[in-house]
Amino acid sequence: MSLIEIEKHEVEEEHHEQVRVRGLPFFPHFLLREIVVMCFVAGSLILLASLYPAGLQTPADPFTTPEPIFPEWYFLYVYGFLKFWTWNLGPIEAKIIGVTLPMVVWYGLLFLLPFIDRNPSSDIRKRKVAVALGVIALLGILYFTYFGIVHH
Repeated sequence: MSLIEIEKHEVEEEHHEQVRVRGLPFFPHFLLREIVVMCFVAGSLILLASLYPAGLQTPADPFTTPEPIFPEWYFLYVYGFLKFWTWNLGPIEAKIIGVTLPMVVWYGLLFLLPFIDRNPSSDIRKRKVAVALGVIALLGILYFTYFGIVHH
């Protein structure tokens, strides 16, 4: 009991005064320094851009055909399927089908995969449906990417 009373008295006796942190406030001082640095950097960029302007490319020539323009690598399979699909289906043009069909099939497959393969096992040998769908999708993407590059 006496130890508890001693600890109570020691805790009560300790009074700490608030220590004031000395320094400059953020608002006018540090903010002003940052604004000066930003203006210096922007002024330097404007000065360099005006002294060393970027050169223009060659003028447009209607008699030369440019190199084929490819999409980014992650859309190259859609470009290949667009080149592959040349048949109209009723009033729907082949270009619309060639762009929308691979995207709808791919993202539809990704959306429906948890509902198609409900196997709780994490062993890849026991998930035959998921592996088969993944291999088919990967082979289709690789084939249409190759088709898009070769048949530009």
